[in-house]
Amino acid sequence: MERNLGKNIEKIFSAFRKIDNYPKAIIKYGAIAFLLLFAAGTGLVVFNHTRLGVDAYLEFVANSVIKNSFTVLAEVVIGGLLFDYIFKK
Repeated sequence: MERNLGKNIEKIFSAFRKIDNYPKAIIKYGAIAFLLLFAAGTGLVVFNHTRLGVDAYLEFVANSVIKNSFTVLAEVVIGGLLFDYIFKK
């Protein structure tokens, strides 16, 4: 089981190494955007919970920012991989 898992992970890494530069850049900057959005949402949650009163609206906004950051990451990774797949042919 462990041996197959290691081989599968190595296949995934070798496939990612073969991606062209432009899709790599799309994925790289999309991951940076994800991290910025995720950090902003987390900061809002921490700020909302550490001050005296907890605001339900701010909690909703912070949770929405965090959820949308994962959506951005998924769209960028899938879009970059599709872009690479379509234009390699």
